[in-house]
Amino acid sequence: MSPVERSVEWFVAITAFVIGLSHLLRPKDWAGAFRQLHACGRAGAFVNGGVSLACGAAIVAGHGSWAWPGAVLTGFGWLLAAKGLICFLAPDKALRSMARGGDSPRGFVIGGALLLAIGGGACYCL
Repeated sequence: MSPVERSVEWFVAITAFVIGLSHLLRPKDWAGAFRQLHACGRAGAFVNGGVSLACGAAIVAGHGSWAWPGAVLTGFGWLLAAKGLICFLAPDKALRSMARGGDSPRGFVIGGALLLAIGGGACYCL
């Protein structure tokens, strides 16, 4: 394993655990954040997409393994990059999704659980 791959695994482990716990413990705050981003219109979709694209591109650039279990991290990176692509090229579609997130804090709890699982996968890779 290269040092870059190991760095990406640490990055995913730390960020997935922190954001995942935040989703579980503060879902109403996440819903409020998405409501505010949604209220910004397409600019809010671009902000959401920029964060997703930057993180996804960093993961994909440093972790190209499609062998188990690292494939989970690589796949996660591609999903984040795809989310960024949608936000930038189809911002109205992204805004509809953000509106649903702003209306349903429960979705952030589910997302938090998934992020904790991805963080656990990153730790397993380490």
